[in-house]
Amino acid sequence: MTELPSFVSSLPVANLRKIQQGTMRYTWRGVLCNKNPFDLALYPMLLWQEKPRTIIEIGSKEGGSALWLWQTANAFHLGTRIISIDINQRAKLKHPHITFLQGDGRNLDAVLSEDVMASLPRPLLVIEDADHHYLTTLGVLRFMDRFLEPGEYILVEDGISVSFGNDTRQEGGPSRAVAEFIAEQASRYEVDRRYCDFFGPNVTWNPNGYLKRRAA
Repeated sequence: MTELPSFVSSLPVANLRKIQQGTMRYTWRGVLCNKNPFDLALYPMLLWQEKPRTIIEIGSKEGGSALWLWQTANAFHLGTRIISIDINQRAKLKHPHITFLQGDGRNLDAVLSEDVMASLPRPLLVIEDADHHYLTTLGVLRFMDRFLEPGEYILVEDGISVSFGNDTRQEGGPSRAVAEFIAEQASRYEVDRRYCDFFGPNVTWNPNGYLKRRAA
């Protein structure tokens, strides 16, 4: 069984709570985005390095993060398409390069068929940012494992709930799902510490959450 480093951020929890207050108010072009300053810096580096042609985001909220992702990728001239899925789709914008779909992270087969997945331009980047419940995150990880190719990433958001002590409300939350998935698939996935530890050990809202599909 693969042992992961602690999911607790190396930042003091009092500092994390102050940052979280701003994160929950953060907007992009007037649309709620809820991204923290660390991952706002890390995502563009990942986009530039991996140059995904398709980004699948599980969890849309108002659509601000999807818009930010597309505009960042577009600034790099990547030609990226965004698919953003939410169980209660309430995106407040329309965009020709962003498709907002209603769907359940625990039942992605209903919205992302094998034919749809096969048709998507690669590389693929998946961002799991749904309800942060253990079962939802594990469901997304296992579904996407069927389709991810070597070198592609799946990012699991909000494992920071461990630092806040909220993970027990979500039956262990994203961190429990990541730990279980990596234990099952250690030969196929690695945690990319270049991103998780860029600003210090797990100074990200996605501790141990930048997962890369290993080469075959």
